[in-house]
Amino acid sequence: MKTQFYLLPIIICLSASCKKEVSKPVAETESADTNTELLNADVPAEPYTVRTIAGVFGQSGLVNGPGPSAVFYRPHGISVDGDGSLYIADFFNGAIRKISIYNKVTTLELPPEYSSGGLLPEAVAKDPGGTLYIVSTGYGLKIYNKARGINVISRAGNADSNLDLEKDSQSVMWFVNDKSLCKVVKTTVTRNVVNLSHLLEPYETLRGIGIGPKGVKYVSSATKLFKITADGQITRVLPNHKFIFISGIAVTKDGSTLYLAEGNAVKKIYQDNITTITGPLGAADGRDGVGLNADVVSANVALSNSEKALFVTDIRNVIRKITLP
Repeated sequence: MKTQFYLLPIIICLSASCKKEVSKPVAETESADTNTELLNADVPAEPYTVRTIAGVFGQSGLVNGPGPSAVFYRPHGISVDGDGSLYIADFFNGAIRKISIYNKVTTLELPPEYSSGGLLPEAVAKDPGGTLYIVSTGYGLKIYNKARGINVISRAGNADSNLDLEKDSQSVMWFVNDKSLCKVVKTTVTRNVVNLSHLLEPYETLRGIGIGPKGVKYVSSATKLFKITADGQITRVLPNHKFIFISGIAVTKDGSTLYLAEGNAVKKIYQDNITTITGPLGAADGRDGVGLNADVVSANVALSNSEKALFVTDIRNVIRKITLP
């Protein structure tokens, strides 16, 4: 099974000596301690300060617990719940992880059949009723809510091309599959809502999605970014800019600013100008810092509910938090 991660040549490989350690899902205790922080708290800091909030840099495995001691294995998709907690698509662990607002990491219970074939989750989001929506490489779309008896698996379309998913303000889930934009309302899946085949090369597929205001969606291939209005009109964003590899999109509530996981870096689009906030350093040591002085290898991005912070999955098994102006 192929995966959907592409690294630039400057990024060194994870150590082969890292041994995978597995722990069973545990109930989390909703209390803070000296090693955690409230994820939904806007900590005063210089703009674009990057901090590692969860995971152990360069160490792969599945370990729950306080953020700094938890272990992931190539986290990819990330979403923010209504209470500020995070949901992570932990790709190579084939797991969905939750980071509570107290920065405690747990592994969510999923049906056994999800893992028996290999989950490989690319993205995840949860609706207000507690239903999980997961898109995964090779295994389609999964909709699950144990308490409500919901367990839906949809494999229609290109099973290798379910690469990103995001929830809109009405809790409709939107995802990209192959060359089209699709949606899920509760458990009803509608594919090919908007088809972009005529704007993509034969070898291109859609990879990222971000939700803007007034029904606007942004979708991307690896090198092209598009805006889709509520009535289905498509325009290309920054058509003369050569994007390197877009793997995630986050949009502010007013639609004025886009944040991208692009070319392993984190970038910002504002008033048709694109700037790099942070990205990989030659040292490749995962250091925290301010802006370009930090070392970040981004997979996907999500804005906090206050939009004062940007959460980033770093493929070297850590979750980062960037303070925004």
